[in-house]
Amino acid sequence: MSENNEIKKPLNKNNKVPKLRLNGFNNCWKTSKLGELLLIERGGSPRPIESYISKDGTGYNWIKIGDANETGYINNTQEKIIAIGLKKTRKVYKGDLILSNSMSFGRPYILNIDGCIHDGWLLIRDKNNFSIYFS
Repeated sequence: MSENNEIKKPLNKNNKVPKLRLNGFNNCWKTSKLGELLLIERGGSPRPIESYISKDGTGYNWIKIGDANETGYINNTQEKIIAIGLKKTRKVYKGDLILSNSMSFGRPYILNIDGCIHDGWLLIRDKNNFSIYFS
């Protein structure tokens, strides 16, 4: 069997047991679509955004690419949006996983804060006790 076929067909004939096994894993695999395990949604932006940015620093954390750093966690934001802007954005919560889909495309970040994301982010949230840490 060629290398390409090995990549496309990593399971044996019954399609439940992988050919390559890790120590301690002996049972059959259950296959699922990501959407069955995780909520996957794109962020949203109220427009024009300048009309929804808080002038006095109160409101909801407005998570932007510039708030991300190399640690893989988002701990604070530079801006906040006012409550009326919530209708046109996506609320996210501490522990959610977000991926950038603009600028630093595909970088994952775990939230240490609640907030809102614009359409430059993709939300991936636990639906069925799935660990974002793979532990």
